[in-house]
Amino acid sequence: MTDFNIKGKWEPVFDLKNVAAHASLLPNGTILYWGRRSNPKDEVNHDSLNERFTRPFILKFTTAPSGEIKPDVKPQSDPASEPRDTKNRTVNLFCSGHTLLADGRVFVVGGHLADNAGIKQACIYDPSNNTWTAQDPMNDGRCVSTLSGSYVRDNGVTVLNNVNPQIWLDSDNGWVSAPPTANAIQALYPRLHLDPKGRIFLAGPTQSTQFLDTNVKSSQWAWTTDGPNRKIGWRGEGSSVQYDSGKILYTGGGGGDDNDPNWLPAPETEMIDLNITPKPQWTPASSMQFGRRQHNATVLPDGTVLVTGGTKGPGFNNLDPGNPVHEAELWDPSSNKWTTMNKEDSDRCYHSVAILLPDGHVLSAGGGEYQPDKIGKVVNTGPNGKPNPAKDSIMNAQLFKPPYFFKTPRPTIVKAPSVISYDKDFTITVGAGDVIKKASWIRLASVTHSCNMNQSLIFLDCKQASGSPNVTVTAPSNPVLAPTGPANARIAPPGHYMLFALNDKNIPSIASIIQIKQDDSSAQPKPTQRFARRAAAAAEQNVEVHLPTLNENIISEQSRPAVAVGLTPICPYGLGGCWGGAFEALQKINDIDVVRPVPSHADSIGYVYLGKDVLPDIDVWRSEFQKTANGSYVVRGIEMTLSGPVTKKNVGSGERLTLTSSSGPEVTLEPLQEGNKIQWDRAEMAPKPMTNAEAGAYSALAAAVEGDSKGSNFQVTGPLQKLGDDSFSIQVREFEAQSTGTS
Repeated sequence: MTDFNIKGKWEPVFDLKNVAAHASLLPNGTILYWGRRSNPKDEVNHDSLNERFTRPFILKFTTAPSGEIKPDVKPQSDPASEPRDTKNRTVNLFCSGHTLLADGRVFVVGGHLADNAGIKQACIYDPSNNTWTAQDPMNDGRCVSTLSGSYVRDNGVTVLNNVNPQIWLDSDNGWVSAPPTANAIQALYPRLHLDPKGRIFLAGPTQSTQFLDTNVKSSQWAWTTDGPNRKIGWRGEGSSVQYDSGKILYTGGGGGDDNDPNWLPAPETEMIDLNITPKPQWTPASSMQFGRRQHNATVLPDGTVLVTGGTKGPGFNNLDPGNPVHEAELWDPSSNKWTTMNKEDSDRCYHSVAILLPDGHVLSAGGGEYQPDKIGKVVNTGPNGKPNPAKDSIMNAQLFKPPYFFKTPRPTIVKAPSVISYDKDFTITVGAGDVIKKASWIRLASVTHSCNMNQSLIFLDCKQASGSPNVTVTAPSNPVLAPTGPANARIAPPGHYMLFALNDKNIPSIASIIQIKQDDSSAQPKPTQRFARRAAAAAEQNVEVHLPTLNENIISEQSRPAVAVGLTPICPYGLGGCWGGAFEALQKINDIDVVRPVPSHADSIGYVYLGKDVLPDIDVWRSEFQKTANGSYVVRGIEMTLSGPVTKKNVGSGERLTLTSSSGPEVTLEPLQEGNKIQWDRAEMAPKPMTNAEAGAYSALAAAVEGDSKGSNFQVTGPLQKLGDDSFSIQVREFEAQSTGTS
């Protein structure tokens, strides 16, 4: 006896033409997908990771008489034209952001030049004629950016990743500026959702979440500075999903320190109801059976949430045997319980995708295509690093049948309109004897990097006379006319959706794909015209942030020297590319007053300023940092600069220099030890070696003190070491005699 009605069933694996790192479900039921490079099995050539072109593919399906689909593998084809920018140069759309527009075209922004280097391009794929068209470029290069979708009365697409978000109006009106987020620095692929109140909600992976209000009458758009905090902290490589009108579930993420088993990916989940006023809050949901990062969360037509793939092991993308999670899990919001599903065949971790299909299957595909920091125990960083092993670039896919496939009776939609309008109820015809209680309205998916930029579900009310096959469905409302409706257009923007009919046992039908449009007969101005006016007014109020200038301004305002914090991210792109979580976590350390927005990528160091003169306790700092960072970074140490008189004292059997400063107790000075520098060599994954000057700095300082007859103060810089309670030392890396200049 099978358990498929409880744990679902995985269909056989089938091959794809590339690793599906990016995928979008199109209105015609096919899937547009692309990977990183033309040969995913090249595990030697570093340059293959940075190709300057994209070869997308179309995955088609065949439909059985029952309405179920099967992959039509052989006819997979690439679109008739390849994506190019406005200068007719081919572009690599890997690490781009994408969403479906109101007319069913796919809007794609940014892409890949090299790791940590994005491109400005924007382009549109049109499935009706199988072509790509370049759009006006953005204000700066972007990679791993997120698109939030569009509104019915506020057409436009919001883009986040560099510190200056933008809004794309349409092909005629191009781009306008949006205000920077409250803390300016954002994570890779911010998790964005549409809010029933007309705002854009940033759900993570940062612990602090916030709203962009585009509805204020003054057109001075702004991000909230007091948004709700998730309870569990930084949730990098987690996945969020809107499982009902205005209700968001955030799953897993975080963790990862290779050397600390206490920081594994989180099994915890959290939920928030954005309908609550005045201030919604995150609350714990039940935990998954497995901690996961690099997984995908997919909303199903019955309102449950399916989680697939990911890794439970330490590190960024741990593929060691036993760490990739093959068991899917299903969350039921009505009971707040998770049920473990059957196992899929392949690892689905970094760069995997999952998509709900119209017949209710879930496609799980992809994985791999990056440069790991290590291959085995061999360091693999730097410009000559190799791609991941060929076995980890997974050019296949698998279909999952959720438990509702094995429950009866499954209703059918015999007839449905192809286009509907807001506020106009519509009729569908269902199978004989089907009793329909509600319908689910799910946007077509557009997913990459555990982030589905289109996914959302709302339930629509249904009315059906006894014995009648005709069902009247309540359409989403236009927020201009009914702004408080539970299924309003602020979370159901124009475009294509899957309509599933659910019976009295909550079993969904196969979906009809329906486009919802604004009623052109309305006396209201056309959406883009209205939005363009307000966006232009708002853009005039927004001052773009120039990070180097902001950084220099912060430096000039400080009366204390900077404290350098050595940080190693578990992500393979270095501190410059993976700075968002560290930037947030450093601000949560009690001693720290200001965090510089620009870290040193070359040395893997963040710079902070203290609120008062203290000697930081590195153990306390690590603890406070990890409460937010969740093990996604290793805190290597602290380097301080202290000033004051330096004297020689007898310590034990010998002499030692000591420094007395305003920061606290007397500090012992010591020679710099090999391996204790906090400046980091990413190519070697080790502290940078001492220079000759650094190796001799302590001896040179001792000589300067010996020859000093004026009682000079010295400025000393080096790693701070905790010797015991209220006992510290600095290993001298460099110094300066403040009255006589540099030694």
